[in-house]
This record gives sequence, C-alpha cells and structure tokens, in this order.
Amino acid sequence: MNTNLGMSRTQRFHRLATLAAALFLTLPLAACGFGDNPQKADTPPGPVENFMILSTPGQTSVVDDVQFGQGVNVSVDEVFTSAKGENCKRGTVLAGQKEAEVVVICQDEQGRWIMAPRVWGQGISKP
Repeated sequence: MNTNLGMSRTQRFHRLATLAAALFLTLPLAACGFGDNPQKADTPPGPVENFMILSTPGQTSVVDDVQFGQGVNVSVDEVFTSAKGENCKRGTVLAGQKEAEVVVICQDEQGRWIMAPRVWGQGISKP
C-alpha cells in the first residue's frame, strides 16, 4: 500500500483513467454548441474556412493553409442546422498522403462563421 494519500498505485491509475475518460467524452460537446470559443471568433478565417464559408455542397478546391498544410484538398459535403439552431457546413480536408479529416463550420447568432475545434486531428480514410 502506497502512503501517498492512502491510495494504491492501482487506485490512482483508475482515478486518472476515469478523469481522462470524462475529459475525452466532454471534448466533442464543445464542437456541438455546448462551449463557446470567443478567441477563435475574433481570429480571421483561414483559407479552408474561407472556402467553406463561400462554397456550397459539392464544391472542391485546393488551398494552402497554415493549420492544415500546403496543397490541401477541401470540399463542402453538406449543410445542416445544429442542435443550437446554427447554420453549419460539414466538409472534408485532405492534405497530402494523410487521412481525410472531417471539419465543421457554423454561423453564430452574430453572423460569424466559426470552425468547430479539431478534436480528432486526423479523421477518416478517404477512398
């Protein structure tokens, strides 16, 4: 038995695992309108965001973007209304030989388009 707070190593591991799982499960909620990201709202949109804002489903382009890389293929896949009532667009970003990444951008009540946090980094395999 470890004397550190009266908890064994296994108990500390399980507590850490539980906290990590709770964090992991709450991160996607921020992308669904459950969290605000005021810092991101004040940042000018990058090339991927600009393309998604101005495009309709089915449109594709190749852009250079600091966040995603050089020669990034971006497409707008669909428009939808979020649970929060915001107009949103879902797109796919493919940079080089990497896996495709699903991105979502939504228009807030002030009319600003904000990209949802990139929770997963790399996302889906593109056929």
